Amino acid sequence: MDESELLFNLFYFLLCMCVIYPPEEFQRLGFTIEQVFSRFLGEEYRDFVGYHLRRTSLNLFVHSCLPVTYFLIHRLKFSVFATQQPLEDNELDPDFPMPQEAVAFKTLTWKMAQRFSVLAVLAVPALIFNWHQQNWRRHPINKTLAKYSNTPGSYSVVASDIGTEFRRQDIYKKKLNSISMVIATENWIIKTTMYNVNFAHQANTSLSVAKAETYNISHHDQNDTLQMISIVVRPMRQGVSDFNIRINALEFRSLEDRLRRPITIPSNIQFHRSVIDRFVDVFKTQVALNPIFSSEPITDKCFACMLAEPNIKINKQCSDLNRAGAPLTDEACCSNCYCRPMWCVECLARWFAARQSDIDREVWLEQKCTCPMCRAKFCVLDVSYIRATVATNENDDDAS
Repeated sequence: MDESELLFNLFYFLLCMCVIYPPEEFQRLGFTIEQVFSRFLGEEYRDFVGYHLRRTSLNLFVHSCLPVTYFLIHRLKFSVFATQQPLEDNELDPDFPMPQEAVAFKTLTWKMAQRFSVLAVLAVPALIFNWHQQNWRRHPINKTLAKYSNTPGSYSVVASDIGTEFRRQDIYKKKLNSISMVIATENWIIKTTMYNVNFAHQANTSLSVAKAETYNISHHDQNDTLQMISIVVRPMRQGVSDFNIRINALEFRSLEDRLRRPITIPSNIQFHRSVIDRFVDVFKTQVALNPIFSSEPITDKCFACMLAEPNIKINKQCSDLNRAGAPLTDEACCSNCYCRPMWCVECLARWFAARQSDIDREVWLEQKCTCPMCRAKFCVLDVSYIRATVATNENDDDAS
C-alpha cells in the first residue's frame, strides 16, 4: 500500500464518520443527510411520523452506499489488486512483503468485500420498498405505533395524535448527540435514533435512573465536572421494547417538569439536578479549604431551612486585591460581618447563587454577595466552618 492509497483510506474513513456522526461544523454548514435532502424529507413539525419514516429509510440507504462507493473510487484511482503481478516461489512482492498465499488470501477477501458491498446496495432498497408498501405498514416505527392503537393493525390515528402534540409549544425537545434526540409531549416520550424511533405513552410507562456518571472536564480544576445520567424508559404495553435516555444531569429538572410520570431515583445514585445543586457542592469544597472559625456551642437551627444546625461563619479573611494584584476600591472590598452563626453552608450557598447573574455562571465563585442579615459584603474566601470551643475548655478545667 503506497502513501497515496493510505491517505485516501484515511480521508474516506473520516468522511464516513462525518456522514454517519456529523460534527457540529457539518451541521452548521448544512452537510448532513437531513439538511441535504430536506426537500425530500419535508418538515418535521407538519408530519412528525412521516418525516421520520423517510429519514430513517434515507439514512439506511445512504449508509449502505458508502462501502460500494469506496470500492468504486478505489478501483478507478488505484486498482492495486487488479494490476498485481503473479509472484514466483519464495519471492516477496515489493508492495506487500508477504508470501504469495497471503497475498492470494488478501485478494480473495478484497473481492468478497466488494461483492458484499454491492449486495448491500441491492438489498437495502428492496427492504425500503417492502417497508413502503401499504403506506409504510411494515416499517418498524409504524409497527410500534400499531401496538398502541385501540384498533388492531391501525396506526394512523396514533401517528396523527403524536403529530398534533409535537406541534404544540410546551414540548420538551433536547438533542442528545448528533444522531439522537429526546422529545416529551403531553402524553408521549419519544427518542429518535439513526434508524428507528422509540415511543412510550406516559400513562403506562415507568421511568427510573439507572446510573450517573461524572467526568472531569478540566485537568486543572477538579470542580469543573460534567454529570451524565441514564434513564430507563419501560413501556408497559406488550411488545414495545425499553429504551434509554442519556442526558446531562442539569437537564433532569427540565425533563422531569414535562413528564406526568415520576422518575424513580435509587438511593445509591446522587447527581446535581440543577446548576444551583452543582454550585452548592463547589461552594462547600471551597469553604472546606478555608480556615476554621472557633465559636461557642450553638443550639439554634438554621434560619433558612430550620432543619440543620448553623455550621458556618462569615469572617473577613480575603485580601482586597483583584486578579492582577491591584487594590480594590472601597465599594468593591469585602467587609466584616458581626452576626453570630445562623446559617448552614448549603443555605448560604443557595443564597449566594441566587444573587448572581445567570450569564456569568462560570465565575460565580469569584463574585461577592451580602450577608442575609446585616448586608455586609463577603466572598467565598470569607466563609469558614465553625468549631465549638467548649470541649477545649472542659479539657483545660480537668487539667487544672
